[in-house]
Amino acid sequence: MDEKIKSLPDSELKVMMVIWNNNKEISTGEILSKLKDEVNWKLSTLQIILSRLIDKGFIKSEKIGRFNYYFPLVNPSRYTKIETKNFVKKMYNNSSKKLIAALIKDSNDLTDEDIEEIKKLLENEESK
Repeated sequence: MDEKIKSLPDSELKVMMVIWNNNKEISTGEILSKLKDEVNWKLSTLQIILSRLIDKGFIKSEKIGRFNYYFPLVNPSRYTKIETKNFVKKMYNNSSKKLIAALIKDSNDLTDEDIEEIKKLLENEESK
């Protein structure tokens, strides 16, 4: 199913982040409330986005009482992995090495602790 998961536009990703971070089913009103500082959407706009996410297989909806509640069907770490893979493929010619080099070269905020942690991660990968 990983190959079928497509990148989400920013609006849909914002909604998915709320659903993923909620850790339980969430209603339309709760989603809108959590996004109120980021977006100025009407309820109808959110409902359209939720409908698209259902159609794409990212969430499912269940009516509980008078309200619709939404549940994630795609794991956030799985989506992140696929998005990262697509990003590396498009921007760095499928080379993780080029991505890491760019991050290190352009970063002024890497501490010595960060560098040591990265070294340990790489060493653990080598031993696999």
